[in-house]
Amino acid sequence: MNQQEFFRRVLETLEQFQIPYMVVGSVGAMLHGRPRLTNDVDVVVELERAKIAGIITSFPLPEFYVPPAQVIHTELDRRGSFNIIHAETGSKVDLIIRKDTPHGREEFLRRRREPFAPGFDCMSARPEDVIIGKLRYYKQGGSEKHLQDISGMLEVSGDQIDMDYLRNWALETGLQGRA
Repeated sequence: MNQQEFFRRVLETLEQFQIPYMVVGSVGAMLHGRPRLTNDVDVVVELERAKIAGIITSFPLPEFYVPPAQVIHTELDRRGSFNIIHAETGSKVDLIIRKDTPHGREEFLRRRREPFAPGFDCMSARPEDVIIGKLRYYKQGGSEKHLQDISGMLEVSGDQIDMDYLRNWALETGLQGRA
């Protein structure tokens, strides 16, 4: 199984268990901008406790690593994240519990289906919301890759980006003046 097949398997599993999700982060930026290398996919989920066992059994050892159910329950309570890792390639999917904030709720409502791989579309954050996330991560860590991703999105999808929405949420979330 290559990296893209692994990523697709995780997303298809989320859909199989009817777990609402959206691709964000670097892969979200690539869906709306320029490609770059990455070993992980960030996926925001609305995960119900009853579906945790299904996720765990869908990715068995030794081919995959998924944390024990108790760890996932703890992450669900704190609205944190956990990983699914493909052992052979070291590729990982970060499943991030949707934040219960005004922007966290709004961006999840705005998600839409986008081409991901040949014959498979996935739910993705809209470009404005990926940019807000990239600005947040840049503010936290200062990595230039986030600004490069934003630049690529503006270059490729600039005419499709709702700049008023972006400015409003940048102001609301304290990220104005970062781009």
